[in-house]
Amino acid sequence: MTDDQGTDVAPWTAKQYKDVAAVYDTLMAGVPHGQWLSRIEAEARGERGKAPKSALDIACGTGLVSELLHRRGYAPVCGIDLSEAMVLIARTKAQAKGYPIRYTQQDAAALDLPGQTFDFVVSMFDSLNYITDSAALQTAFQRIFVHTAPGGVFAFDLNAMYALAHGFFDQTGTLGPIHHVWKSYWDRETRLCRVEMDFWVRDSETGEMRHFTETHIQRAYTVPEITEWLGAAGFVRIDVFGNYGRRPPGPKSDRLLFVAEKE
Repeated sequence: MTDDQGTDVAPWTAKQYKDVAAVYDTLMAGVPHGQWLSRIEAEARGERGKAPKSALDIACGTGLVSELLHRRGYAPVCGIDLSEAMVLIARTKAQAKGYPIRYTQQDAAALDLPGQTFDFVVSMFDSLNYITDSAALQTAFQRIFVHTAPGGVFAFDLNAMYALAHGFFDQTGTLGPIHHVWKSYWDRETRLCRVEMDFWVRDSETGEMRHFTETHIQRAYTVPEITEWLGAAGFVRIDVFGNYGRRPPGPKSDRLLFVAEKE
């Protein structure tokens, strides 16, 4: 396999959401999760006339969106994530704040919360791009459908192919005690994007810098693919928007927002 620069690369192995879990909230400080959630709520409540009460956060990470859902009055709120390290931090934060959010470590493709369905199911910040096997993503949609209540809404965003193919992950920056350098490698044949991430974190007491690396892998999916798979899972009234706006995506949209519902 070769990357988009024509360089031979070995089969890619992911190392993701392990060490970075401890600094994830700092890295995400500038991400407008609240605005994005408000956009989805406007679609569900305003455009579709829904009144969701319970919420499920797929690939919840450290609980940033789950906590927003709780503070906005959703109950119960549950979050699932594949990363043990991220779930542990989410649980610790919820306990410290007295939030009755239930977090479990689960693969979305094997989602199993017996007897539970939710009015509002969300997955934000391109989490589902990390499911790089198309069959597994289709299975995830099927499992999410099972856990969506009748009349419920499922909304999620994905990095568009344009973003992954044009180096949108490439960045260098400093956020508080964290300095990071990320470099992405795109493979057109597989539609996989490998992101090599270097982090240096300054210890607040000693001032020493700790270095660690992670390798994240995402896959680009097309709008027709996702729409077909959502429909096959049973979802109806499937809409897709460019970024978090109200218009359909264009050829240079970097993020896709999908909204669907269960009859």
